[in-house]
Amino acid sequence: MPPPQYVPLQFKPGVWKNGTLYQAQGRWFDADLMRWSVGALGPVGGWRTWGDTTTAISNVPRTTLPWMDNTFRRWIGVGTYANLYVYDHAATLFDITPVGFTAGREDADPNIGYGDSVYGQSTYGNSRPDVGIPEPATIWSLDLWGEDLVGCTPDDGDIWQWVASTSVPTDAKAVRVANSPQFAIATAVTGERIQMVFGGVPSEGLEADRDRRRIFWSDSEDNTDWTASATNQAGDHILETKGDLLGAVKVRDKLLVFTTIDAHTATYVGLPYVYSFDRVGDACGPVSVNAVAVAGPTAYWMGRSAQGFFMYDGYVRPIPCDVESFLVTEMNQAQASKVVAWHNTLFNEIVWFYPGDTVEVDAYISYNYLEKHWAVGTMARTAVMSRGIFLHPILFDAAGNPYEHEVGNTYADKGESAIVPYVESGPIQLGSGDRVLSATSLIPDVTALGDITTTFYTRLYPTDSDTTHGPFTMAAPTSVRFTGRTCRMKATSDSSAAWNLGIPRLELRPGGRR
Repeated sequence: MPPPQYVPLQFKPGVWKNGTLYQAQGRWFDADLMRWSVGALGPVGGWRTWGDTTTAISNVPRTTLPWMDNTFRRWIGVGTYANLYVYDHAATLFDITPVGFTAGREDADPNIGYGDSVYGQSTYGNSRPDVGIPEPATIWSLDLWGEDLVGCTPDDGDIWQWVASTSVPTDAKAVRVANSPQFAIATAVTGERIQMVFGGVPSEGLEADRDRRRIFWSDSEDNTDWTASATNQAGDHILETKGDLLGAVKVRDKLLVFTTIDAHTATYVGLPYVYSFDRVGDACGPVSVNAVAVAGPTAYWMGRSAQGFFMYDGYVRPIPCDVESFLVTEMNQAQASKVVAWHNTLFNEIVWFYPGDTVEVDAYISYNYLEKHWAVGTMARTAVMSRGIFLHPILFDAAGNPYEHEVGNTYADKGESAIVPYVESGPIQLGSGDRVLSATSLIPDVTALGDITTTFYTRLYPTDSDTTHGPFTMAAPTSVRFTGRTCRMKATSDSSAAWNLGIPRLELRPGGRR
């Protein structure tokens, strides 16, 4: 009998889902709650409820902002379509919703249903023409004016401020910033201590005069002075763009300003112009105002529809994506305004949470921007914040529950069954592929033998149906028995233990078809 062959099961880091299963040879084709970091493959960190007595937020959280005030108290601002809240460091919840605040929409209204077009305009079974104006889910724009929280929503339009130094937060609601523009889309505070407002009209203007391309800014150190004069730095500018303003993020000592179409920078130049504006990217508008995350000197975001992913590091450039085709097919585009991006600083990842086959966010894709690979998975997180002010990242589910992430290896939301991490490969060619081989054992390369099971799927031809073998509990070696020309491997976590998978090997012998 000829000696056995040993085939290493070695795959490139990350998930590839831009073609057929057979095209994914030598790649991982599917995963859930898995990551690749510094060459190691293993499950992502788990999560736990933040705080022992945490009160869930009413309505779906969409935006968060953590900060520390001048007395070293830590806060988290959280916005929903109908409310504004703050948590203190002890996970005590305060409702600071302004008096007179106008609620928006929990879900996007894509304007494609009955009543949004002319009856009888289209043929039954065919999609309607693109004649409606989508109404996105309501998203708060939050920033800090010193130690105070400022923000707005495009559906309410007023600029609100909550004073963190208030001794009794329960008695304090956010109040309108005096003299500030109204009917605003978003707001941001620059490094020059100037508050910007995107869209809107002057304080006493009319909604009919709202310009979705107009940017206002206050005087330096005074966000109640918005009228330009020879003695202040207040001003305004109409952006040269075909799109509508969405918002901005701070990156590389500038504001990176986004519209639905393109990206611009706002650079401080001082009097008399105060700010200069330059278009830095075309056809790169983000899919939502929250779909942008900043990692050091670079911003990353998901583009609209099928426009892909982008980064800005002084220039706007596309990011090649190994799962883009999958995302375009899987994402509920009608609810794309709910996409939210998270910078996981612990692992150099940008994670985008998006609505898959449901109305609400229930899935994610992630990008390791140092190692240049992608992952996919299921996780329902509607609002996010990175670690820094707080020891762990804190993410919220649609029920308003906050969770500390990257803690342990438990993967269950309140009232839900635990998710089981797994990773699944593309086909592995057994031998040269011109003959059938039989696998007799698996020689594992793993840090926790008893905590992982493996399943193999074999085919004789690419278009065959899979034949399933296993699951097998990893041992040294693991006894397996299957025959084929190609096989795929699935590794599944059997417990809440941490583990890493290296390069296992299959022991193969010549076999016959059976």
